[in-house]
Amino acid sequence: MKQHELSLKFQSVFQTAIDGIILINSRGLIEEVNDSALTLFGYEKEEILGKNVSVLMPEPDHSRHDTYVSDYLRTRKPKIIGIGREVVGKKKDGSVFPFRLAVSEVILDDQTIFTGFIHDLTKERKAQDELKTYVDNLEHIVQERTQLLEASKSQLEQEIVQKGLTEAALLESQKLYETIAKNFPNGTISVLDKDLNFLFIEGQGLRDFGFGTKELIGKNYLNVIQKEMRDIVNQKLQVVFNDIPSTFEMEYNSFTFRVRAVPLFNNAGKTDRILLVESNITQQKNAEKEIFNSLQKEKELNEMKSKFVSMASHEFRTPLSTILSSASLINKYIEVDQIEKIKRHTDRIQNNVKNLTMILNDFLSLEKLENNNILSEIEPFDIIECASEVKEDMQLLKKENQTITLTHGLSSTDVKTDRFIIQNILTNLLSNAIKYSGNEGHISIDILQEDKDITIKVTDNGIGISKEDQQQLFQRFFRASNSGNVQGTGLGLHIFKRYVDLLGGTLFFESELGKGSTFGFTLKNIHA
Repeated sequence: MKQHELSLKFQSVFQTAIDGIILINSRGLIEEVNDSALTLFGYEKEEILGKNVSVLMPEPDHSRHDTYVSDYLRTRKPKIIGIGREVVGKKKDGSVFPFRLAVSEVILDDQTIFTGFIHDLTKERKAQDELKTYVDNLEHIVQERTQLLEASKSQLEQEIVQKGLTEAALLESQKLYETIAKNFPNGTISVLDKDLNFLFIEGQGLRDFGFGTKELIGKNYLNVIQKEMRDIVNQKLQVVFNDIPSTFEMEYNSFTFRVRAVPLFNNAGKTDRILLVESNITQQKNAEKEIFNSLQKEKELNEMKSKFVSMASHEFRTPLSTILSSASLINKYIEVDQIEKIKRHTDRIQNNVKNLTMILNDFLSLEKLENNNILSEIEPFDIIECASEVKEDMQLLKKENQTITLTHGLSSTDVKTDRFIIQNILTNLLSNAIKYSGNEGHISIDILQEDKDITIKVTDNGIGISKEDQQQLFQRFFRASNSGNVQGTGLGLHIFKRYVDLLGGTLFFESELGKGSTFGFTLKNIHA
């Protein structure tokens, strides 16, 4: 193949491509190479044509390349061909550089040709300029020899014959470049006119999306892409007509493409067409998203572990110290028969054990909720009986002179939902109400009915919650700024919300600083 034989139409696709393109035969010998590749590797074409392509490879690929080709031709199992990967190339000066290599196989005139696409940003119009010079010289010769037509007849006939040979070579080159573009992997190569209509399009991406070349030729490029992308893509492409290459990313359905647009010049040196190379980078983008999500989850986990260690060391130390102290004093009081003091300390031990049990239950509930290990078990039960049991259990934790009442307005006390989750919600809400109410505090449990919907709420007249703190109430480990030295994990309301969500309910709350709080939830269609 000779440079002057290249087609005017498809020469631009080959020679102005932003990627280097190298054609080798089945023996690994270089048959054709574009100027982008020559610039990348620092060679002149004459230095490299006919050479083994391994001259462009550092070790160990330099020594192994012939084995790669022979193995592929023998086994038809591709390692690079039709797949593409990152490789390293060796320049003439011995330096190396990385590039993206995609290789496709083409059968042309019963000969196997391998086409290598090497990603690059340069373009070269050497062949186009040489052809223009050739045409200008030919016109000059015609004008100069008009008066000497008879004397130059034999020379003119020879030039006509040469021109015929050139045109035949151009047709052959056109077929070659159409084949190259058709086998462009993982994307498309297109040429657009001034109005952004398709003049040419080929590539594997067409077949991936069920398009054919003929149905797109003449259609407007903007009408093919998604509506929401059209304005910004149009802006990017209009810049190219000012001889400024443009690179951008574009969404198509669930795929992401990186688009490189470069100007194509006519004989007058003006840009009247655009060359588009679209590469499918969906897999790369998905990998980036997965890495980002993994990093976010790891960050959240580390933060949660840090908060847990800090909170647990504080919340466990005080109850355990109290239990140890009370146990020691009980031994002393037994010797002097101090029954009242013994009872006071056994009550303290029971209260602190109860507190520790609730803290551990919070941790276990959070762990199960975070890992989606809690499945609601819907069954009929008496909700007033359930609430009464929780109220009775919480008597051990209430402060001196605190009162807890339970009222309801149910036509029937039978409901159908998850008893275990209801118990845990009530335990959390009552525990908070007791801890954040004074010794004379009153706490009420109200269970209301509307049709088959049930609403449960717990009200106290404790310290309340500020408007600022209410914005973060249901976050893990969050404690209100006025909680002071009151024991707590900061998990109760977070777990409360997760449980209500699990049952498909709706939660609500009201709180005023210094006047108390109400927390509740509504479950629809659970009344038996």
